[in-house]
Amino acid sequence: MISIKQMYSLVSDTCMKMGEKFASPSAVDLVIATGIVESRYEYIRQMGDGPARSFWQVEPATCVDNLAHYLKHRPELMRKCADASMVDVKHWQNLDEKVWAEILEKNIAAGIVHCRLKYWRVPKRMPNTIEGQAAYWKKYYNSEGGKGDPEHFVEVVKKWLR
Repeated sequence: MISIKQMYSLVSDTCMKMGEKFASPSAVDLVIATGIVESRYEYIRQMGDGPARSFWQVEPATCVDNLAHYLKHRPELMRKCADASMVDVKHWQNLDEKVWAEILEKNIAAGIVHCRLKYWRVPKRMPNTIEGQAAYWKKYYNSEGGKGDPEHFVEVVKKWLR
């Protein structure tokens, strides 16, 4: 089992390297909670044959979307993401989903960065309560059509963080 204290430190440090605005306490809490719900910090590959990778179960297509539609227009942030994940910036310019599947599986910080970027791009304020985070996660991360359940989110996160 992974130390949640160490994971908090890694998530906080990684988000801070992206820029202070990415590392608010509520953002770090939501990224931590997302990892708990998505993988219980046990799985780096989606169960079954799905494409998701990392503790945050980021799909390579999500990485490519972050790159092509967000970071491409923000080269300074792209460089910070590369530095935060210790992945050469040339990979952050690469839109190959197979490459990103491998990076996500092998690099914890890359998963953190893409999880944080996915939430950052949501044009709604990030909630501070666990119930609010559960609804936010469901709508913007898991998706309305996804199998995730906000009640399960609350239950699992409370269990892990007590």
